[in-house]
Amino acid sequence: MTTQQSSTAPVKSQNGLAIASLITGIVGVVFAFLFAIIGLALGIVSVALGAVARRNGNRSGQATAGLVLGVVAIVGAIVNMVIAYNMLT
Repeated sequence: MTTQQSSTAPVKSQNGLAIASLITGIVGVVFAFLFAIIGLALGIVSVALGAVARRNGNRSGQATAGLVLGVVAIVGAIVNMVIAYNMLT
């Protein structure tokens, strides 16, 4: 007799929106201090993706971290733009 054993591990579902929010948030924070306009745009995208991911029932740390990093990117980009404006005028 041969017995077949199932060696499939349980697959943990990953939310693509949460991961995308986290990645755009990290890149947005970096660009917020290098190129403020790009950092601002990425921060807005990160906040939107994080909010949609959390609304769809995924209250994972990735969605929350993406949301927070997006807000940090937006604030950092605005501060960077204000400082640059005051220095150049």
